[in-house]
Amino acid sequence: MSNLKRNGQLRWSPSYLRNRGQITRSQKRALRQWWPLYGISFRHDEVIRLDEHFNQNGPLVIEIGFGAGDHLVSLAKALPDHRILGIEVHRPGLAATTQKIHNAGITNARLMRGDARLILTDHLADRIADAFTIQFPDPWPKAGDAHRRLIQPGMVNVIAERLLPDGELLVITDVDAYAAHTSEVMSSVKNWTPTSYSRFNKHRIETNYEKKALAESRQISELSFQLKL
Repeated sequence: MSNLKRNGQLRWSPSYLRNRGQITRSQKRALRQWWPLYGISFRHDEVIRLDEHFNQNGPLVIEIGFGAGDHLVSLAKALPDHRILGIEVHRPGLAATTQKIHNAGITNARLMRGDARLILTDHLADRIADAFTIQFPDPWPKAGDAHRRLIQPGMVNVIAERLLPDGELLVITDVDAYAAHTSEVMSSVKNWTPTSYSRFNKHRIETNYEKKALAESRQISELSFQLKL
């Protein structure tokens, strides 16, 4: 978030609320203790070389907006030969996830804090990822807020710049309007093909949020796309 503004103007509208939830003392303690092991810090305009932060060189999966980290930790455990990179804005989720990574003894997961589009644009480079997963992004349901949705042509193009050829994008939502919005955006950008199934679907777990959505009879939409260059 350090350079989201340029010449005093926002480069794009953020897809998140800056202050969501209070961080507890125990979460602050977890961040102090475990962030040096599992977090990747960066300076203004610094480009990160991920191979300096992971202990292995397997396929890279990037999860954007991982919340409390349950799915990220489960994915890292299910795919020990993969590298899992999580990007999240909110400190409570980052703290909870560092603690869960440590408790699970996971060595193949790392976290970055900040605006995902900013990190992908300014702090990562080249085609490095095999897949992106985005679960239950904020739907911004009001008509005047639709421009703040994470899935936008600009964001999708940045994701495409970081994906290897034939890489995947998996979007999960419990909001029908967001599913329609995602399909519309993906059909408007080049080099993406809808697929009927993502190889990462079988590793998905029901997070607490998803369980609540199902209990309230909301339909879960799994939308997967493949980059064809």
